Amino acid sequence: MTVVYPDLAALLLRLGFGSYMLFGHGYSKLMKLMSGDEIQFLALFGLSPKICLTLTVLGEFVCAILIIIGYKTRLAALPLIITMAVAAFMVHGGDPFFMQGTDGGSKEPAMIYLIGFLAIYLLGSGKYSIDERFDSVI
Repeated sequence: MTVVYPDLAALLLRLGFGSYMLFGHGYSKLMKLMSGDEIQFLALFGLSPKICLTLTVLGEFVCAILIIIGYKTRLAALPLIITMAVAAFMVHGGDPFFMQGTDGGSKEPAMIYLIGFLAIYLLGSGKYSIDERFDSVI
């Protein structure tokens, strides 16, 4: 007999990827944005470094929190998917795909996050989430 736990898998993905993004990347960028110091960040798509950092904080901090708690999960995953695609293919465009044997950057961490947030988008929040709890209200 095969037992499948898609709701538990969704919770594990949300908590794992959301927490690692929030505490490993989003919080430090939020502190950088709020520090009042001159913004040292990439300028992409003709946008200023401050705007790029603000958009990144929106994804890596705010959307990560939404994913962790399971609120508007699929919608919150979209900015993170876009942010990780930009990180992998633009910011690390000239870097190798894998970290193995490199002293510098690689596409690997951004690709792992991209795959994780894409899985969260496709799977949804599951029943252990605010989305499920208030589905009839929201």
